[in-house]
Amino acid sequence: MIGAMANLLVHSAAVLLGFSLSIGCGDSATAQAQPQRTTSTSSATASTVTAAPPAPAQTTPVCPIVADPPGVDFGIVEPGTLVSSTIKLINPFDRPVLIKQATPTCTCTTVDMAGKTIPAGGFIEMPMSMKTSRAVGKKFAQIALVFEGIPVPLAVKLDAETAYAVRANPTFVDALAPERMKGFFEVVSNDATAFIVKTVDGRPAQTADGSVMKPATRQVVKYDLTASGLRTGVPPFLIVETDHPKCPVLDLRVRHETTRIAPVLNFAEFRENIGLISNDSSIECEVELKHAKLLRVDRILANHKEFQATIVDQKSDGDSVLVRFNLKPTGMPAGPFLFTCTLSAGGKSSELWIYGVCR
Repeated sequence: MIGAMANLLVHSAAVLLGFSLSIGCGDSATAQAQPQRTTSTSSATASTVTAAPPAPAQTTPVCPIVADPPGVDFGIVEPGTLVSSTIKLINPFDRPVLIKQATPTCTCTTVDMAGKTIPAGGFIEMPMSMKTSRAVGKKFAQIALVFEGIPVPLAVKLDAETAYAVRANPTFVDALAPERMKGFFEVVSNDATAFIVKTVDGRPAQTADGSVMKPATRQVVKYDLTASGLRTGVPPFLIVETDHPKCPVLDLRVRHETTRIAPVLNFAEFRENIGLISNDSSIECEVELKHAKLLRVDRILANHKEFQATIVDQKSDGDSVLVRFNLKPTGMPAGPFLFTCTLSAGGKSSELWIYGVCR
């Protein structure tokens, strides 16, 4: 009996041994065992390798010439305003430093510092000015200063936000759906001056509830894009006339499938608010063509029989071109208007929208 059991045990061990020897390299038993051998080898190898020291942190070079203050924020200003400020350029060296270049990033910014010298251990004042556009929104520019013997330039930033004394809320009319071709919008006085809305799209303004409009710092008025207003079809801008002394007219962008604006010439702004104008006066306007390089406007045409447009001058900063032109009404009836001027340059032409009020 004991001998039989011993023979059984020997036979079982032989079967198990044969089974373990028959497992191939691609089987799971080997796959599970292999990482254990690799881990042991890797650990032994890692103990003989010295860790590399961490790479030094990359730092941005800083210009040693100091701007005091480093930039200017003009805050909220009216569109088409010329703002100016003066800062100091401080020289920490015991030698004078020559300003080789002082280049603004846009044609709306003016600075004249090239060729001037900052005294050793002293400072020089740098006057700067920036003309804001006639459109609402944030505006910023930079002045890049290059100094002799200093490889790192200095950038001085100018910021401003343009806003009319009366603002619309929201600033656009969403008329993409047919049911939104009629509706309401809100206009609010920024300076707490009470006002009334006189016209919307050239028609007498109506309050939301149909009541008589009374002076207030907030007005809710109707719009109706299904009726003909200042032009046929859906206008790209809804022109709102008020009696506010600082905001005779403002616009709301109209979002509609027929009002997409994609000019061939790269205008910085698509429209120009010229405010109040009379038939015995004229107004000078500006439009910036971005990334125009050597391109120059050779012709401007007012697409309104009662307006004349003439180019005054144009200047380039090497990238953008600032075009100044004159608009003169020649028999306009009283009230708001909306039309386009066609600018031609290099065989291309695009339309710039013009609006305002004639009184």
